[in-house]
Amino acid sequence: MSDVLTSLQTSRAWINYSPARPFDMVIGQHPATEPQLRKELQFLYDRGFRGVVTNTVTYGCEHTPRIAKEVGFEHVIAKLWWTNDEVLEVEKANLASEIGSVDAIVVGNETVHKAVARGQDAKAAVARLKSEMEQLQQLHGKPVTTGLHRDDWSSHPEIATEFGDFVFANLQPWWVQLRNDPETAAKWVVDVIQVIRDTPGMPKDRVILIQEAAFPSGCVPPEAAPGATPEAQAVFYQRLIETGQQFVYSFAFDAYFAATGSPPGGFGGLWDADLNPKPAASVIDLGRY
Repeated sequence: MSDVLTSLQTSRAWINYSPARPFDMVIGQHPATEPQLRKELQFLYDRGFRGVVTNTVTYGCEHTPRIAKEVGFEHVIAKLWWTNDEVLEVEKANLASEIGSVDAIVVGNETVHKAVARGQDAKAAVARLKSEMEQLQQLHGKPVTTGLHRDDWSSHPEIATEFGDFVFANLQPWWVQLRNDPETAAKWVVDVIQVIRDTPGMPKDRVILIQEAAFPSGCVPPEAAPGATPEAQAVFYQRLIETGQQFVYSFAFDAYFAATGSPPGGFGGLWDADLNPKPAASVIDLGRY
């Protein structure tokens, strides 16, 4: 079995996983149960996935790493959901109890970007992120990264060049208004990850890949992006696969609770919230793990 960073560079058998309906992470309702986690992780394993990136280790999902390994997944990357300090502390405690089943850690998702949006000081947010990442590196001895927002990289490139052990970039075409043409959206993702790779001071051996890049199969209301269709979503993945880029499939299932606020999550699944396949599920190419 290869180590987690090697597999990220050599295989596409990776999936971002958050439980399907009725799980609702945003408001903490309907926490995931062990039977649900086992059923859905087995579902993904049976379709060829061998690496999984979790979205949280709370709301019942603290059991995801252990169950994923029991099902047969070779690698688990645990993402810590960081909406506030209280949530982060719970996530860190849950991570510690599951660390034996975890191969790498993601400290928050777009944390600096979100802190600035809340009116917090960017410099303080960057310093806090660095501190949290270093503490977890020292505590657990596992590869550590953060979900990197493109704006965080452009304003604070040291997050990509210096923080943690690898770069996990979130590149969502939807948020730069590429909402109707999957060809343009896929090209943008590939162009931006190369720009990040070309950052001055980037270590030559740095592992850099796409953690999140989704094209929604719909939106609310539909007329807001008439090109966001199941067929277009499949084309997006076809074009991304053709480039040879390494990426984690985003996402396993539609997050139905995010449909109005975040179409890439709400309609970004390869399967819908009830595990029904979309056309994109038929074009996935996992390659050799």
